[in-house]
Amino acid sequence: MQKHEAQLFTEKFFPVHFGEFIGNAGIAQRVQDWGAAWCNGKKQKPLLFYGSPGTGKTCLALLTAKFFGWQLFELNASDFRSKEIIEKNVGAAVQNASFFGKQRLVLLDEADGLQAQDRGGAGAITKILREASNPVILTANDIYGNQKIAPIRAECELLEFNKINYLSIAKRLREICEIEKIPFEEEAVKELAKACAGDFRSALLDIQALSAEGIDKKTITSLGFRPRQENVFKIIEKIFKAKTIAEAREARFKSEISEDLLGKWIEENIPRHFTQSIDIANAFNMLSRSDIFEGRIMNRQHYGFKKYSSELMAAGVALSRANDYHGWVQYQFPGILKKLSANKGTRALKKSIGEKTGKQTHSGSKEFVSNDLVFFKIFFEKNPENFSATFDFDEKEIAFLLNTKPETKKVQKIFEKALEIKKQEFALRRKPLQALEEKELEKIRAAAPNSEENPEEQAKKIPEENPKQTRLF
Repeated sequence: MQKHEAQLFTEKFFPVHFGEFIGNAGIAQRVQDWGAAWCNGKKQKPLLFYGSPGTGKTCLALLTAKFFGWQLFELNASDFRSKEIIEKNVGAAVQNASFFGKQRLVLLDEADGLQAQDRGGAGAITKILREASNPVILTANDIYGNQKIAPIRAECELLEFNKINYLSIAKRLREICEIEKIPFEEEAVKELAKACAGDFRSALLDIQALSAEGIDKKTITSLGFRPRQENVFKIIEKIFKAKTIAEAREARFKSEISEDLLGKWIEENIPRHFTQSIDIANAFNMLSRSDIFEGRIMNRQHYGFKKYSSELMAAGVALSRANDYHGWVQYQFPGILKKLSANKGTRALKKSIGEKTGKQTHSGSKEFVSNDLVFFKIFFEKNPENFSATFDFDEKEIAFLLNTKPETKKVQKIFEKALEIKKQEFALRRKPLQALEEKELEKIRAAAPNSEENPEEQAKKIPEENPKQTRLF
């Protein structure tokens, strides 16, 4: 299995043209026509994309700017709640051309993040949309649940993004697996596509997380990966926005992932949700106190501490903030788990080498990997053929110890030489046995010198050494 890059698949396989955009083909065509009209000097109404997360709203907006060569001016509407800030930042962007004279695409992401404490921001956005001389796209998850964006709806062309058909997702996932050389089963990819519930972004993260092991029914079933990830985003959001212990506790109880994994999700996304330094510091302080209790549970085997660690991890983090945060946040899969997944092949090689050497050096594989592997590499480089023969290393293990790739000529030559050494050693060990066999045959020949019968056939007729032994069968 090749080692996959650290780059997220959502970035690596970002569509280059409209033909690569998955799902909502009618909307993609409409946006392409809309952009072409702007390029021909025909002013168009702003577009408002709305629908479930992961259906490609922001992706299509970014693709449009890239396809038409427009400069992108992107901001989150929930972060600009005053009339003055909106007019100063957005107003200039929608009226003026870019530095090089090209048109500019203004993207107002998550426009439904406007809150009740908004001070004229929604009204300022509505006015700017009417007067815009540059293309404008807005995105939202729900355009009817917040009355603040009702006047914004009236100024835009509404385009609803439906959940992507699982067959389209499965087709693209197979293509990516082939490009990345990830082993997969057809039915397993289909199940993964169905389980993502039309969220293609999450499906991409799924196959990247499973890339080290390959995608089959066993890995999907054992990890339970898609159902957990589908719900964890909502759980994390509810925990971070909880205003009472009861709200945070309820969100934690509804989580379908283990509390240990939930803690890793919270740790990864604290700096993404909280933007104020004091809130980030307080949140990590609560998380560290939760970890202290987890350590006491392991050391003392007293699981009564679990109620403290669980509450500190969720409610403690949520209520440690001094400020409220609104709007949509792009939560990320825990980085530590991605690193472990990417390094799984390396860890397996270390374990295999440790087990092979441990058998002959009378040491544990973990001890060898932790303390002796770094020194073993030095000795191995001086005489790789004999070491490979002695410990029965394969090409991958030899390549790892030499910090190279298994397919290199150097590794192949060492492996072939090691096989020759093992054959020679086997032949040397075999010689005494062959000598004994020759002596037995000589005895048979001496006992029947005039017989023309084959000595080997005579050997089969020799009676047992203990004829008095009773036969049961």
